[in-house]
Amino acid sequence: MDSENLYQKVKNKICDEIFAGHYKDGDMLPSERELEKVLDVSRVTVRRSLQMLEEDRLIVREVGRGTKVTFHNSGNPADLDMIVLVAPARNPFFSEFIGRFQAYAETKGTLVLYVEKPKSEGLEKSLYRLYKRGLRNAVVWLEDLQVDRKKLQRLRAIGMNLVFFDSDRGLPYADCVALNNERAVSTLYQALKEAGYKRIIYVGWDMTEIYSIRMREEAYRTYAGEHGIVLRIPWKKEEEGRKIIESALKGSIGEREGKETAVLCCDRECGILVTEIAAGEKPELAVASVDKLPSPPLGTIMYRQDMKKTVEQIFTSLERQCAPGGTWEPAMYLVEGQMIQEI
Repeated sequence: MDSENLYQKVKNKICDEIFAGHYKDGDMLPSERELEKVLDVSRVTVRRSLQMLEEDRLIVREVGRGTKVTFHNSGNPADLDMIVLVAPARNPFFSEFIGRFQAYAETKGTLVLYVEKPKSEGLEKSLYRLYKRGLRNAVVWLEDLQVDRKKLQRLRAIGMNLVFFDSDRGLPYADCVALNNERAVSTLYQALKEAGYKRIIYVGWDMTEIYSIRMREEAYRTYAGEHGIVLRIPWKKEEEGRKIIESALKGSIGEREGKETAVLCCDRECGILVTEIAAGEKPELAVASVDKLPSPPLGTIMYRQDMKKTVEQIFTSLERQCAPGGTWEPAMYLVEGQMIQEI
């Protein structure tokens, strides 16, 4: 093994310990002599590896005291020639999002490596494995994955740049980019009210841990107040959801006729379910949906996400994190969409 690879191997072993939480922010590393013995390498190799960690701002060597681990929460200078995209392949938006993402990446001379969201290991461990392969920039579409913020902090300190899409759970160790969900719901709600609908029912998922699901339901409750009606359907269980919606439309919710009742749907999947059921049960029912539906009935009101602006913001965020000597600070970026109606 050549010297440079050996230095990197020793550096990685120390990073392994830091990522695992064995050494925390402010902890002292073992002395050079101890590291020499534990890692079975020369003192020269230990010193060069520590120098690399110091250049990455992960440690500080203090004369007379030793080597201290220091976590920073700032951008990590890096080339933006490759981005890892961790995303759920089965999400209805995936093909549109990845298409936009790859097209824009090409204009920037950036290669995109797609990784499906991990199933057998935690998100952070998966990202750390990618980091050890030299990949420093990651975009995460979290959906229903869990996040360990302490491990995100370690990833940031070790040297990874991160942007989370459709989530706020990356804060304060990553930028977050999402639809302005409050604006989307309020726009649709107001449009239905102006069209004369007196009763607006909300259909969404019960997985309120997901940022967009939680924010959209909260926005509806704000505008509907005590008269609001929320139907939560089981996450990713469309057949169960179909039965709940059918029962509601046949029951008290479906009693009002004409232009009195409308349904506001959380997203495309809910919108498809509601429009399919309404076509057979209540064809006169008005439907509004966050996200554009693939084959909406005439009159359907939708709020379309602006994927072009979203992707541009994600790249801008990564560029700021990668900039040498930059003053990056984590932020939540909300992207406006556009209301459209099927005519």
